[in-house]
Amino acid sequence: MIIKFYIKLRSLLELKEFRLRLLSSLIILTVFYISFIIGNPLFVILLSSIFCLVLFELDKMDGTKINKVHFFKNLLLQFTLFIFLISKLKQYDFGFFIDYDIFLFLSLLINFHFYKTYNNYITFIFSNFILICFFLLLEILFMSDGLNLFLYVVLLISTMDVFAYIGGKLIGKIKIVPKISNGKTLEGTLIGLVFTVTIASMIQDLVNLDIYFSMLVGFFIGVLSFLGDILESSVKRSVGVKDSGNLIPGHGGLMDRLDGYIVVLPVFYTFLILPH
Repeated sequence: MIIKFYIKLRSLLELKEFRLRLLSSLIILTVFYISFIIGNPLFVILLSSIFCLVLFELDKMDGTKINKVHFFKNLLLQFTLFIFLISKLKQYDFGFFIDYDIFLFLSLLINFHFYKTYNNYITFIFSNFILICFFLLLEILFMSDGLNLFLYVVLLISTMDVFAYIGGKLIGKIKIVPKISNGKTLEGTLIGLVFTVTIASMIQDLVNLDIYFSMLVGFFIGVLSFLGDILESSVKRSVGVKDSGNLIPGHGGLMDRLDGYIVVLPVFYTFLILPH
């Protein structure tokens, strides 16, 4: 048993895909860590730029050539987020504007107007999740402890992603949703959840949570991250592609790395932050 596990572990370490994923992860974490240390406004500007890239990646996912309509739609959506970003940086008071609400509502209206630019209804629904995710992310980052809150989410989603992948490769046998994502296994998912809950218990001070409540939050973040991954896999399957893009070696596209946040951030904000 131990020998078989060792052989699988060694094979995983020798796998080119795994080495690429590891190298890319280190580069991404380094960039985000430097930006995190410097703090705002660099961090929110970096994430706002990623927003634009994600929108174009979604449009190009099925091989569609970006035309003027796609470009204009994404330009309007980016402009809406940019105005929201400026209003937060300059601390403008719009009176009847309620934080992100009006900007998010406007971006959703714009997206709905251009719904025909999407390949199918699944892609359109996913695009709205992306909009909600980025607006709420900026709203979180502008809070007094926003950087810590986001770091907490990043650490837990990354833990779930890494250990679910490793667990699935080493001992994964039972497929959870083979028709949507053949790589997702019950064993890998459970291992990812165990490590995510464990890490949550270790970093509860980062967001001033009770250790047991932090473990509960860690569990739900792990589950929601998994659901975000499944949702993105459904989008990719609906347009017949394996990866959302090829920007990140070993990982695919940006959405392949950000899929967990698409579902986690709205729920995290709604149930943990908004009530306070």
